Amino acid sequence: KIGMETNSKGYKMLDPHVRMIWGDGIDYESLQEILATITGAGWSSDNMAFGSGGGLLQKLNRDTQKCAFKCAMAVVDGEEREVFKDPITDPGKKSKKGRLSIHP
Repeated sequence: KIGMETNSKGYKMLDPHVRMIWGDGIDYESLQEILATITGAGWSSDNMAFGSGGGLLQKLNRDTQKCAFKCAMAVVDGEEREVFKDPITDPGKKSKKGRLSIHP
């Protein structure tokens, strides 16, 4: 028999040595449905481990993740110019413009 406890958020947790593995037929949409069903039944999503098969490897891309790396600044004849896109058909694809930097 496998033990169970309730975590601080009120979800049921399996014994720490036991997890459920789901690795077949998963894509981005079904992963959300699986997690909603699990938590809706009172179980913690920490009980699950998901494999990364074809559905997750081949159906996730820069468009589904809303992430892409693009040119944001160019130097033309010694002058810095902002480079960006702001498509009227998809405002979600608007890009950053100008000199960008990353800070830890």
